[in-house]
Amino acid sequence: MRRDSQPIEPQFTRRGVLHGTVCAGFALGSPLPALASAGPDNTLSAIAASRGLSFGSAISARWLGNDRFAGLIARECDTITTENSLKWKYLEPDRSRRKAAPAKALAEFARQQGLATRGHCFVWNHDNRMPQWLVEMTSELRPGHRRPLTSRMWRHAAYLGRVFPDISSWDVVNEAINPRNGDVRDTALHRLMGEQFIDLAFKMMKRKAPKAQLVYNDTMSWDASPLHRNAALRLLERLLSRNVPINALGIQSHLGNTLGRPRDESGWRLFLEEVKAMGLDIILTELDCSDRNVDHPDKARRDTETAAYTRGYLDLTLDFANVKQIILWSLTDATSYMNRPGYPDYKRRADGLALRGHPYDDRWQRKKMHTAIGNALRAAPRR
Repeated sequence: MRRDSQPIEPQFTRRGVLHGTVCAGFALGSPLPALASAGPDNTLSAIAASRGLSFGSAISARWLGNDRFAGLIARECDTITTENSLKWKYLEPDRSRRKAAPAKALAEFARQQGLATRGHCFVWNHDNRMPQWLVEMTSELRPGHRRPLTSRMWRHAAYLGRVFPDISSWDVVNEAINPRNGDVRDTALHRLMGEQFIDLAFKMMKRKAPKAQLVYNDTMSWDASPLHRNAALRLLERLLSRNVPINALGIQSHLGNTLGRPRDESGWRLFLEEVKAMGLDIILTELDCSDRNVDHPDKARRDTETAAYTRGYLDLTLDFANVKQIILWSLTDATSYMNRPGYPDYKRRADGLALRGHPYDDRWQRKKMHTAIGNALRAAPRR
């Protein structure tokens, strides 16, 4: 089903090449180290812009004080995504306290550098990814008596719109579907409101962030099982039939889960064609490629395989002109969520080596994945 109204385009801006140091408030005061081949025409955002695309990365506020990292983001990206700091669980850890300093620091960094910002996310449909106090409150309510919950949701949406008015794109609902069965995930929100919690979340953000692109974000992939892809299509159809103000589909694109496993390229193309027919834009919201399924310790070999796999995925996916943006879920291995203490053991390499899932390594040097992404962007049809 095609929407009658046109999708809202994100308002992308680009600051230009960074000079000397990161702007005041984030720099340590020393000159930024030179990066190999970091000229303005050779950055991923510049290559993307030449094809009518936008390029960026998720970042954590903890790294803003690092000159090298901040300079790298400013050079390579035109957009940032707030990695964790705007997730409701972290922004409002209890009913009476907000922890907004990290999110505000990211917003200020983006403003100073002329970067667009994506907000992630308003509602994450996992009970353990939402504030514990909210889930506990919801579990005490009977179906049909949802006002205490919806009042808190309206309050949260109003806060986001008021305090972060420059965010140009929001992941309004994240991972609503259970990939194992294709159903909307059984959570406190769903038990209380059914699928209508998704409709309500989008309507709230449309009211409180009226200029922002509104995105449904999920983990569909080109693996050999179509269950999750088909479930996402049917969900989108239902939302659009109810006139839910959704502008785009976010496809997370954590490619390491499927590297070395059977994939369904024809099914992936059909999926993208159906999304396009609905009139929705697509954002690759969390791109990376873990090398945990590459059964070899050699770094060069691992990097070659992840680069080739990323290139193949992008070549197919970017063939669709409604794919408008690529966001990495970390620009470097040094800052990667994959190598943090809390990352699950089952997602790590069996040999215990650090994961190498991003375009820059742990010493801030470009890897083959950077070249692969750049070449895929150059080969993409112009938007």
